[in-house]
Amino acid sequence: MTRAGPVAGAKGFYSYPGPPLAEAGRAALVARFKRLRGAPLAHIYASDARAEAEAARLAALILDVPYTLDPRLRDRAWGEWEGLPFARVREASPELVRRWAEDEAGFRPPGGESVLDVWARSQPLLRALLERHRGAGFLLVGNCTVNRALLALALPFLPPEAGLQLEQDEARLSHLVFYDDVGVLKALNR
Repeated sequence: MTRAGPVAGAKGFYSYPGPPLAEAGRAALVARFKRLRGAPLAHIYASDARAEAEAARLAALILDVPYTLDPRLRDRAWGEWEGLPFARVREASPELVRRWAEDEAGFRPPGGESVLDVWARSQPLLRALLERHRGAGFLLVGNCTVNRALLALALPFLPPEAGLQLEQDEARLSHLVFYDDVGVLKALNR
């Protein structure tokens, strides 16, 4: 799996449709995807948000593998916080920011989604993809929240709030292998 990015012009919280890839993000992803040439990948899956969709198209071109965009793989919706910088949110809503710090996985910004909401939305699809591609590889071009949902399937002993501490760097590859229902994290942020 990989996380798209860096993106162009992002100054605050963003989700769908989000900004496009920045030129630096595009170049970094091209370099990473070239490292995957020859890997036994059957398919590429990504959100339909701008950056992830563009990254999936790049990967498909470089790897000559089909891709599918799915809205269930979108990042967390930020609701009323969409497009706002964190400093502005903190100044306008200190009580909400405090509640967020106390329950990072379960907190929903006004009109938005929690991390647990995204996991509930994306994990059935991720499980179906793991089943569909049993014995074969696929590439997930995700975002930090959906990628952590896949990590949570591989590492179920971690509670959701601990999974948030596994940072997904932009334009880096992480490698998970599933043996039936047992996941192994082979590499993080390569």
